[in-house]
Amino acid sequence: MSMTSTAAAGITLPHPVIILGRDDSGKAHASFFPATDAQPASRAASLMGMFSLRADNDAVRSLLPKLPKGKLFDSGKAFVPFVKQDVYNQIAAHLPEADRAKADRAKAETLRVAPADVSQQGHAATPSNVPDDWSKIVVGSLVLATEDPLEGWFEATVIELKPDSVLRLQWRHYLDLPPFNRKLEDVALLHPTAKL
Repeated sequence: MSMTSTAAAGITLPHPVIILGRDDSGKAHASFFPATDAQPASRAASLMGMFSLRADNDAVRSLLPKLPKGKLFDSGKAFVPFVKQDVYNQIAAHLPEADRAKADRAKAETLRVAPADVSQQGHAATPSNVPDDWSKIVVGSLVLATEDPLEGWFEATVIELKPDSVLRLQWRHYLDLPPFNRKLEDVALLHPTAKL
């Protein structure tokens, strides 16, 4: 009696997935998710109005090292950081033709800034409030914060000034994430002429 192979035809192994899309200001976002997170990452892309792309060929896989790793949340959504426009264009070129034009103009609903929801204390973010000195940071100021410098710096709104130079912050483009604290010396200032 001969043994037959169980590595059967028709079984599709999961591949890493790239999520990409634009926010309301047109900024490009993209990140990769490992094969073990492929299904929930694809669902998150759909939920967020973004696009998912399976890294099932060498051309797409070659783009993975250029991307930050994404993060899935219990809400079913995902953290998809900013990327450079040229990297975004390289990824979008691999989308099905029907999705390419949409990816260029799509605006992910969950990345939309809703100032009234930014603060649980009732202070709305004022995007034009970009301090040019740390001493000028007030509630509503827009600063840069990071979870890990290797993942990049992202815009956050000051929603509370706490004792001992601690700031209570809310990610500007990720309102479904909870507020967090950072010491004053752990935030960065945007360039005064930054386009918001």
